[in-house]
Amino acid sequence: MGSLLYPRLPRAIAQSLILARTNALLSDLAAESVLSHPDAEPSATGGHPVDADRLGEVRLAIRHIAEEAGYPRPLGTSTQSFDRPCGSSLFRLMDIVPADAAEEGVWSFLTLVVVPEIGPWRFPGRSEERLLGRPRNVLRRTWWRAWALGPDLERAPDGCTPLGEDESVQIMERPSLGGNRRTARALQAALWRAEQTGLPAARSEVMRELARRLRAVKSHISLDALDDDALSDLLDRLTGEALKSLSA
Repeated sequence: MGSLLYPRLPRAIAQSLILARTNALLSDLAAESVLSHPDAEPSATGGHPVDADRLGEVRLAIRHIAEEAGYPRPLGTSTQSFDRPCGSSLFRLMDIVPADAAEEGVWSFLTLVVVPEIGPWRFPGRSEERLLGRPRNVLRRTWWRAWALGPDLERAPDGCTPLGEDESVQIMERPSLGGNRRTARALQAALWRAEQTGLPAARSEVMRELARRLRAVKSHISLDALDDDALSDLLDRLTGEALKSLSA
């Protein structure tokens, strides 16, 4: 359980920063990095305000991961070389209060104040939804993946590979799946079990079909009422149905 509270940047201020930096070079954005903002304050209750030393550690970790992934060169198709280690590192380092991790302003502050060059590098289109601290924010989405799927996003069983972007999206952008870490991890494990026995189609297609079937089942079965073995059995049955459909 996290204990630290992070500054929250108001949406209007965040949007003004995005607009002002529309055409800024990555090097210029990096030079604007600071660890505080006059309009950003943490919640008054619920934990301890994060200090500058911890914010500096978070900044250093994000930048190191980006450099390892090739920053400032474009990522191209190798997006997971940044996303997976970033999520794991943020989850380990931030010690953030979970309620704070659901706050838009927290991620706007980190993205636009602490590491302003990272969002435009990871998402060169500079879409507002990637820079504001909403659920698809460049950093927020990776932290929540580590929360839901496991703290080590680069882990996978023998014969398998970690989840890719499309597979993660199938879970995390469906709140009924990604919002429950037990369900999310069971779904990931079911996909890996299927991968170990061989897949008749791209794994991303299997995940898409499996997620669709699980959402349909949730309309009349409470997954929380199932014990771990029953949940695994259900997911294996749905996976079998998905594989059969894809191989038809």
